[in-house]
Amino acid sequence: MRIFVLTTGRSGSTTFAEACTHIESMTSGHETHERMVKGRLDYPDNHIESDNRLVWFLGSLDKMYDDENTFYVHLTRDPEKIARSYRDRWQGVICIARHFYHGILMCRKKPDMETALDACRLMVDTVQDNVDFFLRHRQNWVTVRMEALEEDFFKFMDAAGVQGDRDKIRDTLRTVINGNKYLRKKKTLLYKVRSLYSSRFLR
Repeated sequence: MRIFVLTTGRSGSTTFAEACTHIESMTSGHETHERMVKGRLDYPDNHIESDNRLVWFLGSLDKMYDDENTFYVHLTRDPEKIARSYRDRWQGVICIARHFYHGILMCRKKPDMETALDACRLMVDTVQDNVDFFLRHRQNWVTVRMEALEEDFFKFMDAAGVQGDRDKIRDTLRTVINGNKYLRKKKTLLYKVRSLYSSRFLR
């Protein structure tokens, strides 16, 4: 069986993947195929993959993996918090929200803070709608809310029929991994200078 975690990102996917390392007879990884082109969706059996880019390959996942041997987790968080977290990460070298704004929405002009936030909101809503559409006729999935991560994680285990060390899982779920590292950089002089010229840096 393969388990795929579908999420917008910025919703605890790294923490979720780490907790899954304590599930028996399954491997677990977070964005294990980053930078891959060929074989991007070739995951081994008995593996749990947590990668927010999977939402852009839903049709291919449906084609490659039959429902009988596949389970999906829809990992969610308050959409407004996700959008604001992405806006705060706008300066990242690889920022999916910024690429969504320039590449998908075809906006050439550097956005102001509110426009960038609106673009992040649209991206989050679009991903959520696509995942909902993908899952609506399936039975092999469960929602895990970041706001109730511990409770819902164990519901996921029961629904997927997997076993693991629940004490270690509980300890892992109570540790925030991959927080927003860009927040502490926004007030630096270098940031302020860059914000005058580059679309990566918002004012």
